[in-house]
Amino acid sequence: MFLFGRSRSRRGLASALIGEITAVIDGMERFEEVRKLEDMEIGAEQNLDQLGAFIMPRFSVYESNAARLDLFDAALERQIVYFFTSAGSLAGHLHALALTKKGSTKLCKQHAIDAQKEINGLSELGDDLLRDLRKLVSKRQPATISRA
Repeated sequence: MFLFGRSRSRRGLASALIGEITAVIDGMERFEEVRKLEDMEIGAEQNLDQLGAFIMPRFSVYESNAARLDLFDAALERQIVYFFTSAGSLAGHLHALALTKKGSTKLCKQHAIDAQKEINGLSELGDDLLRDLRKLVSKRQPATISRA
């Protein structure tokens, strides 16, 4: 009976984390100035000041269930923690980037390129996590769960 409850708890937590990870990724993709970072390589610095307005959603599911992440295997648990830690620091990095507008253009561009790499890496990690968590939620039809 205990194993049945653990499996149900794992499935429920995985489902909730899918929703939260999707919200984080969508928040990054929908913030127009984040998409404009790609233009920084060609000198479009005029959008930097808007990055200070970037806000991540509160990670309420992750924060309230951090002690229950041991329901997952160690590798998945580590990925989840890394994803939310990285996502939490992203807003601070973008706010710092907004302040570099007053600095040198070369330094500003490098920070923008680094931020874009961080965002791309976070999106890839989020997609990987979604795939792994989907397997735990529905063994029959994992393809029916998507962030699209």
